[in-house]
Amino acid sequence: MREALIRPSAISANVEILRAMAGTPNMLIVVKANGYGHGALTAARAALEGGANWLGTADIQEALELRAGGVSAPILAWLFGPGEDLTGAYDAGIDLGVSSVAQLEQVLSVVKPGTPARLHLKVDSGLGRNGADPRDWEALFTR
Repeated sequence: MREALIRPSAISANVEILRAMAGTPNMLIVVKANGYGHGALTAARAALEGGANWLGTADIQEALELRAGGVSAPILAWLFGPGEDLTGAYDAGIDLGVSSVAQLEQVLSVVKPGTPARLHLKVDSGLGRNGADPRDWEALFTR
């Protein structure tokens, strides 16, 4: 049987190197698909120890699992479906990726006065991957 052995210290070291090379004060590390099969919480903690200060997950459930595991760093979840309950993500302070007016309205439906939601507007830059079509940008940006 083949086996991949991932050391959390290697993840931390890689993040340190990437951050030094990028020369940026902020770094988002993606930990989706259970940390690519190596344990999302382990990978997330190692990334944060290495200097990441923001985490990304594909979906809300993954983000909430990190929160439940004690991760307090900002987390961006960029996929959610129509009609999906966003209350848990909003209450947990999860940043949400929005790529349509319909998604924006979905987020706004759970926002409470005095507690803003953190949104990241996703635009299609030509790859056709979960971003707002250029024809919809004005409606999305002016909402």
